[in-house]
Amino acid sequence: MKAIRLMEYGGQLVFDDVPKPAIARDEILVKIRSTAVNHLDLVKASGAARQVLPIDLPWIPGHEYSGVVEQIGSDVAEWSPGDAVFGANGVGGAYAEYLAVKPAAIAGKPSNLSFEEAASVPVAAQTAWQGIFTHGHLEKGQTILIHGGAGAVGAYAVQLASHAGASVIATASGDNEAYVKSIGASRVINYREAQFESVLREKVDTVFDLIGGDTQKRSFLVLKEGGHLVAATQPVSKEEAAKRGVSGEMMRLAPSAEMLGKIARLLEEGSLRPDVASVYALQEAAQAWKDIAGNLPGIHGVSLSGSGAAKRSSHGKIVLRVA
Repeated sequence: MKAIRLMEYGGQLVFDDVPKPAIARDEILVKIRSTAVNHLDLVKASGAARQVLPIDLPWIPGHEYSGVVEQIGSDVAEWSPGDAVFGANGVGGAYAEYLAVKPAAIAGKPSNLSFEEAASVPVAAQTAWQGIFTHGHLEKGQTILIHGGAGAVGAYAVQLASHAGASVIATASGDNEAYVKSIGASRVINYREAQFESVLREKVDTVFDLIGGDTQKRSFLVLKEGGHLVAATQPVSKEEAAKRGVSGEMMRLAPSAEMLGKIARLLEEGSLRPDVASVYALQEAAQAWKDIAGNLPGIHGVSLSGSGAAKRSSHGKIVLRVA
């Protein structure tokens, strides 16, 4: 089969022939139709965070995908060849024509979504769900501040929080204000023109931080006592959280078929909407990475932007069409 591989940390992506994966009795072979480009792929490939995010080289990137069940193991009862599915995992492997997965990692593809749209959902939507509900304990009637509301994860967080009956405040650039309001934010603070802690008159129950750095430090100033600061890009100071009387933690995505199934139902009923910025062919993965790199914050204090990185002004995920 054809696949994109990384041969060494910081190296070039190679479009290559590799063996088709064999499945175990409890696995499913998915013929990949589309996969999406994620921040996590670039972080792992750079080697900058290899102590906490190691990979086995050579490595096939790709943490989310959509496709069709090709083959099932003898112990698999809930899926059949021909079923359209989508899913995510923590190890990658989806930049390829086929991927062996566990049933616990997939859900049925929403019928109203294309394969390209479906591939853009699992990582961002599940990260948002776990960030605001599992870790942020957001409830109906509460107020949440989402940093980076126009980003892939931020946009799902805005939609999910609004759907749950919370009041949503988001930070974003002025260019994205109309978009973020259209998906459920009641207020958008243009971070280029104002510091959120200076213009917020009320304190919030939850902060979902997708930016990090100084933004995270200043977020403690706007949290109610007993509130929750959840970060997706860097650890949260336990000392500062204790001093402020709030909880603070950095989350990591734990993909769940049950959760993805709930997200699929919200997508099918129109309560959530995906956002695909552009679609590349699989063999153009290197260019897609250049496209996304200039728009990314660092992780664990490491910047991924290079001087040659293309800046992308539009919101939405970049998707690779595999088949």
